[in-house]
Amino acid sequence: MSLSPSLDSLCLRAQPLSEMAESRALVAVREALEASDARRTVWIALSGGLDSVMLARLAARAVKDCPRRLRLVHVHHGLQAANDDFEQLARRLASRLGLPISVRHLALAETALKSRGLEAAAREGRLAALSACLAAGDSLWLAQHQDDQAETLLLNALRGSGGRGLAAMPPERALAVGEASPGQDQLANERARLLRPLLGIPRHEILTLASQQGLQAGRDWCEDPSNVDQQFDRNYLRHSVVPLLQARWPQAVASLARSAQQLQEEQSLLDELAAELLAKIQVSGAEREAQGHEQGQEQEQEQGLNQRLNQGLDQGRAHETQLSLAELAGLSESRQRLVLRHLCQSRGWPVPPRGRLMSLQQLIATPPDSVAEVHWANAEYTVSVRAWRGQLWWQVSDTVIEQGVRHRQGDTGCAGSGRQPGETPPSEWDAEARKAWRALGRDEQHVAFTSRQPGDVLRVAGRGRRDLKRLLQEANIPPWQRDQLRVARMHDGTVAGLWHPSRGWWLLAVLTQQ
Repeated sequence: MSLSPSLDSLCLRAQPLSEMAESRALVAVREALEASDARRTVWIALSGGLDSVMLARLAARAVKDCPRRLRLVHVHHGLQAANDDFEQLARRLASRLGLPISVRHLALAETALKSRGLEAAAREGRLAALSACLAAGDSLWLAQHQDDQAETLLLNALRGSGGRGLAAMPPERALAVGEASPGQDQLANERARLLRPLLGIPRHEILTLASQQGLQAGRDWCEDPSNVDQQFDRNYLRHSVVPLLQARWPQAVASLARSAQQLQEEQSLLDELAAELLAKIQVSGAEREAQGHEQGQEQEQEQGLNQRLNQGLDQGRAHETQLSLAELAGLSESRQRLVLRHLCQSRGWPVPPRGRLMSLQQLIATPPDSVAEVHWANAEYTVSVRAWRGQLWWQVSDTVIEQGVRHRQGDTGCAGSGRQPGETPPSEWDAEARKAWRALGRDEQHVAFTSRQPGDVLRVAGRGRRDLKRLLQEANIPPWQRDQLRVARMHDGTVAGLWHPSRGWWLLAVLTQQ
């Protein structure tokens, strides 16, 4: 399909927005606008298809009654020749509605297509491109409707999803903006909102409204050629399965969407329970300090040293998550699975597959003196969980897929046992340690930065010389973190301090007196 130069004049055949009849769709959009922050921007994802075109037109009509800052955003997927036509139509519609538009060009990596599949890779890439437009407090509107909701429930049921999957798409949810560390939550005021104002509206009502407005396919909206390709699961359901269901049960779509809504309410209650359980089993900073003392810290250690050391540890542990194995063991197996899934879902981490989840539960019975671990990943993050000293230690790091090899980038707490392909090499840690040392105003000409060596000792204020290995044990530093430590070593071999990539100079308080 190619859009002719006369499209602008053809679009004039559509009725003016002011003549748009009151409808359930218009009411839903107006209510969504009224609930939005008047100081922020409402971004409307405009693909060029009927649903998104009608959402844009409805918003342009509703904003006359409820003034808000509206912008359209179009993602050019670059996957088919028709994508150029979609972009042209999106720009023309924006001009006709008098709304600004941003166009984002998506370049899907071949490796992402192979690892995630076309549908998933395109969906994730599109959402990432849309999210990149947003600032904190903005909202992003998507045009999914009731029929999409029913299809999503069916798809997830056929994939064997649990309650969260069967709850399908929420009407709204928080959306991260900017670059967030994989181990950290974003504060509410640092997030945007993703909304689906038409989720309760059946598609036939949207079609009827478009017809009343004098809109026509091919002229006022684009039909995506891939939408009729039934090799895609959703298209097969839409064109072959759902019509059969509706022939037997005319209210099938509405009933399925209503079931999803009820499951969302039940899932919300489960999330509240899981959050309460998680709060009880998550190890606090104070508890970690107490455990460090119990592991053998000597009584004569100076109070000021403890305070400075613990400040460094607390700063680094902002990226760590530790769960009490004893508290977990006191839960039923179903509650264990609930809280472990909730931890990942609430922080945007990949949820462990069922097999990995069962392995996680086996870690709960790990003997205190041993180290056991479980790993899993998706296209964004790698998760490593280790049982050690009565706790589950969680590491979440960025995952980069390059030439078929999974790489880990950045450290957000616990490090892997041994350096993985793509991890930062020791030479780069040495350079980072030197920068940190220089930032402290310390003399760097007579110090080298190396890994730990057998027999390394520190002269601790009030304690004298202490073996470095003993100090690490007292500080409750897990074995898999110790390889990343860098030692500031004087030319005579004296250890001046210890640096960790995520903790900084956490042993500066015990520097040898020069």
